[in-house]
Amino acid sequence: MKISTERKKRVSPSKEDYLKAIWTLSERDTERQEVGTNNLAEQLQVSPPAVSKMLRQMEQQSLVAHLPYYGVSLTEKGRTLAIRIVRRHRLLELFLSEVLKYPSDTVHDEAEHLEHHISDEFEQRMDALLGFPKSCPHGSPIPNVDGDF
Repeated sequence: MKISTERKKRVSPSKEDYLKAIWTLSERDTERQEVGTNNLAEQLQVSPPAVSKMLRQMEQQSLVAHLPYYGVSLTEKGRTLAIRIVRRHRLLELFLSEVLKYPSDTVHDEAEHLEHHISDEFEQRMDALLGFPKSCPHGSPIPNVDGDF
């Protein structure tokens, strides 16, 4: 059975988690665009060698630029995907909180599970249902469909 080209191009949920973590960490430190691999390992709760291995794979997909002993930064392709995941995560948090009435202390973990599995159409419908919100329940901005904040 052949795997379609579209399926091969997909980024795994694990890589999406890395992209989101790199984006989040780089947004916190506005002085640097690079994120240290130890910081990334801590954020993702994995070992530094596991981070290095994943970053090599992601570099081959042109998602990140990694300079050993210095840090990792997102490529334009990686940044676009990271913002897409951040958008989905924050929309899901709001949807879970406002529509499904999940307690606020549970929406983050539930959104973590769901963000990798919703379709573009589901995302668009959720956005419209929520009235194209500007922020999640925690006050973080939600990027629009074009990735702008």
